[in-house]
Amino acid sequence: MPMIELSNITKTFNEGKVVAVEDISLTIKDGDFVFLLGPSGCGKTTTLRMIAGLEKPTKGVVKIDGKDMSGIPPEDRDMGFIFQNFEIFTHLTVWENVTFGLEMRGYSDDVIVKKAEEALKTVELSQYTDEFPSIFGNPGLQKLGIARAIATGAKILIMDEPLGSLDPKVSNVFRHQLRNLIKDLGLTAIHVTHNQEEAMAIADQIIIMRGGKILQQGSPYELYERPNSIFVANFLGETNFLQGYVLKLFDENQMNVRLRLGGPSLVCNNKNNKYDLDSNVVIAFRYEDVYIFPKDYDFKTSPHDWEMIQIFNAKLESSRFIGATKRFYFILDSGDIFISIKPGTFEENFAPGEALLVGIHKDDIHIYEAPKDLLNELSLI
Repeated sequence: MPMIELSNITKTFNEGKVVAVEDISLTIKDGDFVFLLGPSGCGKTTTLRMIAGLEKPTKGVVKIDGKDMSGIPPEDRDMGFIFQNFEIFTHLTVWENVTFGLEMRGYSDDVIVKKAEEALKTVELSQYTDEFPSIFGNPGLQKLGIARAIATGAKILIMDEPLGSLDPKVSNVFRHQLRNLIKDLGLTAIHVTHNQEEAMAIADQIIIMRGGKILQQGSPYELYERPNSIFVANFLGETNFLQGYVLKLFDENQMNVRLRLGGPSLVCNNKNNKYDLDSNVVIAFRYEDVYIFPKDYDFKTSPHDWEMIQIFNAKLESSRFIGATKRFYFILDSGDIFISIKPGTFEENFAPGEALLVGIHKDDIHIYEAPKDLLNELSLI
């Protein structure tokens, strides 16, 4: 079964003046559903095209099942292709669309019928064999594209923004159907997108790219809970970032960080004693990890144990109700703003300008060395 390996791959254009992908190496295991994720121009589509054989690496080697793919054209790489614009033949029936690739490959009539019937059954389009694609909306067209891709028996599925043209609500449903199809068929799938939520929902592995390089690779949980950089923490999910410095070092790999301009001080983890006294740092914490309490909240009589939560003062600047969630915008005495997000059913009667208490658990705080240009690290391009 196919395992894909990229070794020291570089791709340049315009006689080397434009570096699209720079010295990346990665392994995609058989049966994995892998997402290449990143902002526009990060190199993810170029990487996908080199795996597919649609682009030749300037340097490095692409291997499938240990075989060097140099000089092997796309049609001989045992791959199926699904793109955002579907690439459906509108003048052919559903059946003719699915059998077209099989006929081009020279299969016998019996094999063509068997493979086409199996593919259409898999995507639940068997009843539409004599219809033309014009009867379908975007989800049906995408299913037809999948049927055509899997009919040839391809073991690797290459997808470039396959859900990009779907309505958001439809996409939210169809992406799970897509994953189930891929898993049921035992395919190795590589999916390029800029949609973080889509990747988090259905990926086995996510590879985050920026500027032609791989920043981090892992499961959705690993990347969300343990982002290795400010960019990754900001790109996946919604995160607050505040600047500060190391005020005090404690035993057991902990430290006290004072936020800038007289902001509160917070106890944070200092794994492997990475940070020294007075180091400039950026602390990061997810919107959903911020607790909110009224100023007179009685922690002693509360039925909940808040002992591990660090409490500090903040002023509510504003709040927004967004259906399923509520957003609360807080401001510190330093002028720094951060956000808390709660379920839409969260009961409160807070008023703008009200002084409140907020809380964060130290294990929910990520620490990063202060970069020279924080705005650049927070940029999603």
